[in-house]
Amino acid sequence: MVLSRTRVVVLVAMVAAALGIGLMGTVGSASPKDNDDGHNNGDKGRSTLTVVSKTPEIEVLDLDPQGPTHGDIRVTNAPLYNATGAKRIGRLDLFCVITDPADESAEKAHMAECTKTFTLPGGEISSQGVEVYPKLSAPAPGEDAITGGTGKYAGVRGEQRFEPRGTKVINIFHFID
Repeated sequence: MVLSRTRVVVLVAMVAAALGIGLMGTVGSASPKDNDDGHNNGDKGRSTLTVVSKTPEIEVLDLDPQGPTHGDIRVTNAPLYNATGAKRIGRLDLFCVITDPADESAEKAHMAECTKTFTLPGGEISSQGVEVYPKLSAPAPGEDAITGGTGKYAGVRGEQRFEPRGTKVINIFHFID
């Protein structure tokens, strides 16, 4: 079945809205309940969790016209590892929709709205935000808002910082207590 560009954009908008509404109810003021590998509770009122994603599978849905345009979608999944990158502990699933393609000479990067789910032992953490893509293969370093969690991450809030390094990305969650 071939979907028109308009239908795909409407579908993506509906999915994003549904995810946003569903996640609003899970946002609270808790931090993770257990201190697993990668957690650091040294800062009063803040705890951190570091995970590494490696070897992502990336698919880009390039809508007409060819090349980066409004509504193009980037879908990714990757295994997650502990902070040292030695032990596999989960998975990352994400999708990004281009909201502002670098289609003018002064624009150096594409802008995309991204939604991520990190599946970890004991629960999931979701984050969302606008990301900068100098190339569609990888984002520039940045940060997204933590929009919620499940299981031992239920009620988390804070930010998720990410730094691409080749085929891996260092993800640092800063939880606000």
